[in-house]
Amino acid sequence: MTDKERDLPQQYLSDELHLTELVNVLWINKLFLVAWTSLFILISIIYSLTLTNIYTAETTLAPSASSDMGSNLSQYVGLASLAGISLPGSSSGMSDKDLALSLLKSKGLLQRLIDKHNILPDLIAVEDWNLTSNSVSYNSDIYDTNKKAWVRNVNPPFQVIPSTQEAYKFFDKAVSVSEDIKTGVISLKVKHLSPEIAYQWSLLIIQEVNEYVADMRIKEAQLSIDYLNDQIRITPYPELRALFYELIQQNTQIMMLAKVRPEYAVTTLDKPLIPEEKSAPNRSLIVILSALLSGMIGTLMILIRFYLYKLDEPIQLNISHFR
Repeated sequence: MTDKERDLPQQYLSDELHLTELVNVLWINKLFLVAWTSLFILISIIYSLTLTNIYTAETTLAPSASSDMGSNLSQYVGLASLAGISLPGSSSGMSDKDLALSLLKSKGLLQRLIDKHNILPDLIAVEDWNLTSNSVSYNSDIYDTNKKAWVRNVNPPFQVIPSTQEAYKFFDKAVSVSEDIKTGVISLKVKHLSPEIAYQWSLLIIQEVNEYVADMRIKEAQLSIDYLNDQIRITPYPELRALFYELIQQNTQIMMLAKVRPEYAVTTLDKPLIPEEKSAPNRSLIVILSALLSGMIGTLMILIRFYLYKLDEPIQLNISHFR
């Protein structure tokens, strides 16, 4: 038997003694540990109850069939570029789906929502939502509902009426967008204190994005058609004129679809619903994490006191200081 093998029982005995000592230290301070943890649990419960419920409306979107029109047109645009013809509005190279995806959380979309639907008070000034009346209340220090005017007191460069740049910080937190790379399916989530507003915003965002892309494609197509008609008049080559007529036909079809199809860029696969249950805060999780964290901190305080300062008497709970 080697010396190392002879030392093994002694090593195990030493480890057992250390573990027993550790348990004893914690046991004699059990009242402090329970009181310390209970205090933090109570604080976390009170804190979690002060948090306002957040509701999330979820929508699933997919690229519309009109995106195929853009890909077909790009083939003709490539042929035109080989002939030295560059069509106006054809340089972006983005599909309708990619364009819609980039617009879903853009400042341009937010500005349209503010200008057309006046979402600014509901975005920044809402303070609470009443379940019984299904109505929201606003912070009176920020927005006067009677006068429908902003009354907040801010320092420059901020203005009394929030700018789009300032509002975007709130919009970015309220709206989240993700895409499944394999399927191309887009997930849109809108959070708000009011489930009704979260639902309405989801509908407005989808509507405005589709209109935004459609308007952009209509303007691009009209510019291209005007330009191609000019080129037909001055081009002596029949092959190029035939190509230009084909391009005009493609652009005309895009304009027609953009004008008659409400969901031009993205199609709703799963429509949003008014959420019935809150998505945040998770009050149980807050309390559990608070209990675990306070227990760890309390244990660490006990061990530091015992091993670092060599104090082996239990921590006294003196409540006379709180009277």
